[in-house]
Amino acid sequence: MSLLIAILFWSMSLAACLYALTLGGWEGRWTTVVILLASVATMTMNRWLSYYYHEAYWATTNDMVFAIDLITFLAMYAIAGLSERWWPVWVAAFQLNSVIGHLATLISPEFSALVYQGYEGLWAIPGQLVMVFGIYRDRKSNKWKRRYDLA
Repeated sequence: MSLLIAILFWSMSLAACLYALTLGGWEGRWTTVVILLASVATMTMNRWLSYYYHEAYWATTNDMVFAIDLITFLAMYAIAGLSERWWPVWVAAFQLNSVIGHLATLISPEFSALVYQGYEGLWAIPGQLVMVFGIYRDRKSNKWKRRYDLA
């Protein structure tokens, strides 16, 4: 089951990033770079930690993944701050949820390891879906030469 989830996640991530690279403007290209670097760094760190700590690294705050998620959030925040589009703000907000998940384990050390691990990876999926939908809406509005707001 875990392999199937990984295959689905990577398929969706690569499709979303390819769409963002080709049609997303500078925001899509930079967001893709950040997403792919963060995903590979997190995957590498989890493999390294699981080799040395045998899955106990989710029992407390995973400091290395916390650092990766925090850096990812700051990069997404910078992209959102420089962009005139709305979707980078939402992508940064979803990434902030991952950072808050780490903070919850600092505040409450008895936080369930299974819930922590699940919550941690949960926010990547809606962030990428919002990215694709936002790029689609941006392209649609540019095609018809009109701007739209968040309403």
